Amino acid sequence: MQLSSEFFDAKFSTEVNDYMLLKRILSILLAAVIMIGLFAAMPTSTSAAQSSYVPSFSSIEVIDGGVRFTWEPYIDSSYPNGVFYRVYYKSASGDWVRMITTASTRFVDLDIHIGQSYTYTIRCVTPDESEFASSFNETGWTVTYYDAPSLSAEVGRSVTTNNSVNQAKQTLAKTADDGQDEVDTDHGMTDTQESFDDMEEEELPIRSKGDSDLAPTAETTPVIKQDTLSWTGDAPAYRVYRKRMASDDLEVICDSTADHSFTYEYGQDDSVYAYKVCALDRYGEVASACGVTPYFTEGDLYCTRNRWIYELLCTKYDNIAAKDFADYTYEELSDLAHEYGALTPMGYFNDGAGLNRRFTADTLINLYQYEPHALGNTYNIPGNNTEDFIKWNNNLYYAADTSYSNINTVAYYGWFNPDYHNQLHLFDEVNADEWDHLMDELALYHTWHGKTVISFGDSGMQGRGNIVKVNGASFEDSYRDFNRKDFVNKRFPRLNEEMMEGPVEIIGEKYGMNHRDYSWSGASMGTELEKSGVYYIFANYASYKCHIANQVRTAIKENQDADLVILNGGDNDVYYPSIPFSDATPSRYVHDWGYSAPDWFSIPIHRDFHYAHPEYFHYKDSKVIENYSNETSFVDGTRMTFDLIKKNYSSAPVIYVRSHQIDYGALEYQRIYQEKVLRIAAEMNIRTVDLFNISDLDGFNKRMVAKFCYDGYWSDDSVDDSGVHPNGRGYSMHYLPYIEKVMGEL
Repeated sequence: MQLSSEFFDAKFSTEVNDYMLLKRILSILLAAVIMIGLFAAMPTSTSAAQSSYVPSFSSIEVIDGGVRFTWEPYIDSSYPNGVFYRVYYKSASGDWVRMITTASTRFVDLDIHIGQSYTYTIRCVTPDESEFASSFNETGWTVTYYDAPSLSAEVGRSVTTNNSVNQAKQTLAKTADDGQDEVDTDHGMTDTQESFDDMEEEELPIRSKGDSDLAPTAETTPVIKQDTLSWTGDAPAYRVYRKRMASDDLEVICDSTADHSFTYEYGQDDSVYAYKVCALDRYGEVASACGVTPYFTEGDLYCTRNRWIYELLCTKYDNIAAKDFADYTYEELSDLAHEYGALTPMGYFNDGAGLNRRFTADTLINLYQYEPHALGNTYNIPGNNTEDFIKWNNNLYYAADTSYSNINTVAYYGWFNPDYHNQLHLFDEVNADEWDHLMDELALYHTWHGKTVISFGDSGMQGRGNIVKVNGASFEDSYRDFNRKDFVNKRFPRLNEEMMEGPVEIIGEKYGMNHRDYSWSGASMGTELEKSGVYYIFANYASYKCHIANQVRTAIKENQDADLVILNGGDNDVYYPSIPFSDATPSRYVHDWGYSAPDWFSIPIHRDFHYAHPEYFHYKDSKVIENYSNETSFVDGTRMTFDLIKKNYSSAPVIYVRSHQIDYGALEYQRIYQEKVLRIAAEMNIRTVDLFNISDLDGFNKRMVAKFCYDGYWSDDSVDDSGVHPNGRGYSMHYLPYIEKVMGEL
């Protein structure tokens, strides 16, 4: 059967129309699916008020085990309480995936892998997270991660008179004597001879015809010194820097090399210097933290054992500091180290020997008499996962690469930090950055040892601490005050088996200070009250009745002196809205029970025990009527707390520590409350440490929480990943450096 061409034309036309219709429908459906996916990853706000502002990262820094981002705060009158920031990364499919929403202006991505590249962007959202408050950079910023290069502990050094240059000089002089008109410099010349041609004219010897002494003089003999360093790593290329002591500037001496070694030539240089090497990605961008050498001077080690011994002994003994280091022989320093107990047993250390972490830790422990501490324990290791630690006993764990007690103890106090693999590298040489850190810490010890620091605040100051089961845990013998010979620096008794080690205890022990902590878990700046007859009393339904101003009153009652006061507070006020922010309250009087455990007056047997043992609480009458109308709100309580401290400790500097960002209570109000405290502190000339914005610790960054906070806090053993309570490593790495910086400036 033969069909006409008209049939085919009609058939084809119908099929095309059907195909085009189907294609259009599929295109619409596909577009809808794509849009739904995009909205799920990064929805586009329909708010007409959405700003065209495009936020950007002010710095992107590859650090040990992660990538740190910082950005400037976005100020807009449309958002009087500020905005939040949402950080995204780009998935393999090209979609933007939300990583974190934060009120801080920094974030660390710890979910990285060696040699991998990641693309990030950032966008502002309203505090209730219902709308976007800005646009965003759709291209994003791409970062590649590598571990820091591992540098050799020694720099290979050579000092030579460049004989080939001297020989070239003599040859040129001789040809001039022989009457040759020109020298062919294009043939037979070595690289060294070519470099000689480029030397400045004043470096060439001026010779007259017939001079017979061709030996170079001291002035004309170039002495070339060479430092050769080597490293290991997997990056495509590396950049080499030179750093001088007491300077933060880095001099690039090799912009890029694919080799794993580099030789640097220099002339006379009497400075103290170190080398740094970082990895580069395939585009030549920095892709790692820096590996760092020790300090050198003229190619010789500067950070030697004898120099360390001198610096260490000077922190405690002014008679040693009265003489310069150069005035001591190493035998004299060794004798002094043994005399004062920094070195045991007897014996000299080698003059000029390099300083490693073990020698540093041993001498610190010997001289400062630190009690042993573990780097971790079953209650501050993520999910009780202990595979990265070495078990010491039932609860205590040491660093992954060493069970050596002393290095773990000094790491607990922040003298050294473990890497992100929880390794302490016991025998590594002390590099230049570590030496700078050690010198800063020694200066603080010299300034503060023997002085007294007291602290007030909530559980962030009190600490959750390392678990110490030293008693039978019955009601009476679980009080810390019953064991004052062991725990003399915690003022208040404890109702459990935990030894609460907060930042002030770590600082006090580290720097040989007398330290007394008045903080208590749950304390607030304001006071929750309820009416009882004609009086108001602390609210029985609330555990936060022991406000921080009352801690200060207790210290005053006990005639507690202080050379330094450190406090925090306000986080519990945010969590319990029954404490008003700043509303005025009518005049009211309450029973001042003194300061005691927060829940005592809610539990009859606790109250009874309190009444029966006033000798443990150091005041005569626990039922004093006081007017608290001027501190029942958060703002008024804050002002009263600061005012009490300033009036009664007028000669002691005061440091207020704003908590790191925590996943506890409304994030918007965390910022509002704490920024109010910072303003009040500024008005009253109180120094502040704003961990919310300067510390990498972030309760919304759950990988950070898993490393540096407790996750088994609640009594029912449920997981708490709110990041409220740092563990020992959290304090030493994310609290102490910032507090110590201010201590050094006082």
